[in-house]
Amino acid sequence: MLNPKWLTTFEHLVKTRSFTKTANQLFMTQPGVSQHVRKLEEELGESLIYREGKQFELTHAGSMLADFIATQKLQHQDFVEKLKADDAYHGALKIACSGTMAMTLYPMLLDLQSQHPGLSVSLEAAPVGRIREMLMNNEIDLGISTQRIEHQGIEEKEIGQEHLAVVVPSSFSVGEDILASLAELGMIFHPDGKHYADLVLGRNFAEDYQGIETLTHRGYINQLAQILLPVSKGLGFTVLPSSVIDRFEQPEKLKQLSLAQPISQSLFLSQKKHRSLPHRYDKVLALIHQAVSEA
Repeated sequence: MLNPKWLTTFEHLVKTRSFTKTANQLFMTQPGVSQHVRKLEEELGESLIYREGKQFELTHAGSMLADFIATQKLQHQDFVEKLKADDAYHGALKIACSGTMAMTLYPMLLDLQSQHPGLSVSLEAAPVGRIREMLMNNEIDLGISTQRIEHQGIEEKEIGQEHLAVVVPSSFSVGEDILASLAELGMIFHPDGKHYADLVLGRNFAEDYQGIETLTHRGYINQLAQILLPVSKGLGFTVLPSSVIDRFEQPEKLKQLSLAQPISQSLFLSQKKHRSLPHRYDKVLALIHQAVSEA
């Protein structure tokens, strides 16, 4: 990398066309100016000027270096202006969250982008481990998870609750023994199914629930938008956030079981420590809180 002091000296020399004026402006001696030019020539392996008495002219390499310095100054100025501008409606929005939250938040973000086309939206549905990884690698600026990340390089705060529901076919008749009725109906599993079932069934049927192994296995699907389809066809029940039901195309074919102990899980908003968010995230944060209130 070329020495910035040498470049500054050469820039002034090109402007003033005088070793004396350059030395005076930079509080140097004329031999000092000559030395900087010579250092640049040695570094580049090219002659930068040729002298004609007390005058000098730039060589081709000297002209190229002068253009390079001017371009660098413009790029620096442009960078500083962009840095300070921080336009609230231009730039990338990079977020990762649970699949359930993505179903609620993504349409909101698209509406925001429609109003302000200068924004670009990148939203990834991911588990907490992946969210942690993406934050630490600066792949995203915000994460929303149902578990704490607990990493010293990440700051997080609880922003709300997400209600979990046991969803059954609308035609399902519950017997006196609710857990036995569910076990007979069978469960439609999904990636978070075991976690949700243990939370909800374990809390409501603490004495009788022995884990998902005791439930009839009716199927498995890892597409959040499709989990309720087999339930709507009477093939089994499942446990997931209640907000998913509102977005199912045939909600009349489903119903939530009324439980003695309603169960919710916390939602956490996370970002990398010491990394301030651009102003374009101000509106996004408001949308996230709105999405959480609908969860």
